[in-house]
Amino acid sequence: MTNTNYRCPCCRKICSEPHDLARHFLGQTDKKHKDWLKTQGLSYAQLITSQAEFGNKGYDTLAEVLGKEAPRC
Repeated sequence: MTNTNYRCPCCRKICSEPHDLARHFLGQTDKKHKDWLKTQGLSYAQLITSQAEFGNKGYDTLAEVLGKEAPRC
């Protein structure tokens, strides 16, 4: 059985879980990461706001997208 890791599509950071990659993504404020979010129909500001207002909703939303879209290694 092999472990599936997820690679950040912007900076190639490797995380073992989509939620860890989402946490990484929301900690980045550079244009490259924010632009990738836009290509997925997401807004950095809205994710941060939903994270603050609704518990882990921002992480959960982004983790779902990253689980489908992030390259695996």
